[in-house]
Amino acid sequence: MKNLIRILLCLCLVEFTVARVTMPTRAFAKATKTAKKSGKKATAKELLAYAKKALASMIKAARADQGLDPKTAKNKPFWKATQRIAKELKRAEKGLAAKGNDFFGAISDARTAEEQLKVDWQLTDSKNKAVIDPAKKLGHAIAILRTDFSKEAARKKKGGELTDKEKAEFEKIKAQQKDLLGKIDKLKAKAGKDKALMHGLAEIEKNSKRVVDAPVTLNAFLATLYALDEIEGLLYGYDYYIDKGWRADWIVVDTYVTSWETVYDEFVSVETYDWAALDISVDIDTGEEVDVSDVSDSEVQAEDDFAETQSVDMTEAEEDQVAEEENTDEEVDSDDADDDDSMDDASDDDGEDFDGDGDDDGGDDDDGGGDDDGGDDGGGDDGGGDDGG
Repeated sequence: MKNLIRILLCLCLVEFTVARVTMPTRAFAKATKTAKKSGKKATAKELLAYAKKALASMIKAARADQGLDPKTAKNKPFWKATQRIAKELKRAEKGLAAKGNDFFGAISDARTAEEQLKVDWQLTDSKNKAVIDPAKKLGHAIAILRTDFSKEAARKKKGGELTDKEKAEFEKIKAQQKDLLGKIDKLKAKAGKDKALMHGLAEIEKNSKRVVDAPVTLNAFLATLYALDEIEGLLYGYDYYIDKGWRADWIVVDTYVTSWETVYDEFVSVETYDWAALDISVDIDTGEEVDVSDVSDSEVQAEDDFAETQSVDMTEAEEDQVAEEENTDEEVDSDDADDDDSMDDASDDDGEDFDGDGDDDGGDDDDGGGDDDGGDDGGGDDGGGDDGG
């Protein structure tokens, strides 16, 4: 009998071990993921320098590729986003030196422009890894700046319940996203055969629904402020996918997101920040490398000047041409991270910890028990990256 009991116990242990290996719980997966630190650290100033070098490296490689000529209509959206990132990094640099709120606004806008970049990169049909790799490092640096050196991170560290003002701002944002969902529904009814646009509308819809359905908690509010960067970037990016016949059912993105910016600016102006936190080095996770070594300081300035001086505005005819071409272009059917021509990766969801479990949600439905697929927070346990404040 004793031997039988021992055998049964062994079988149970084997079954448990197999279950742990083949079907890890979220807590186990989270512990595995958050432990992967690269050993490298960086301050806000260093991360800005990395971002500028990564951008310069990307521009340098893109300029050397004749297929990415900025004068070609389908490439102009990519170069427009590049120009926006260069502008915001320069503004962030000035804001950092002055220790002013422009730093926070510029990093938020840079992350929006980087999301736009990833979407409009698909229009170029390019698979140039020399452009994609530094673009990902650029995204990593901006994501860490956004989640580790932000007023959201400082507010996360402070903790507590949402204030009445924060609750009111949150409800305003939720109402804005409900309105956006209504506009998406109308356009989806007409654009059903446009595979690339429908993919984009689904991505925007998924992110907007996360905000609308989010609980009224501090974690969800701060995650929403991060998520708005992504939603805005998707709107700017997929704006080039809207056919002429559907324009009346869509939005003028610049005008539409102005009220969103007002809510964010209000949050930034109210929250105080300990500027000494800018000099504290934060961890950089494995797989989120930011260091770039193939460009000199003089090249950084030269590539920055090139991006700034390019004429990338599109005529109405060019916009119509690009939107029509993507309808039948099989290469422009997704911006997912598993595509070999994509600039997406897990760090794109940094900070979006809606449920407060310390892991980025990555747009997944967390009630299904599946693992979150967003990247880690750039080195922190508090959902929005290291406290940074």
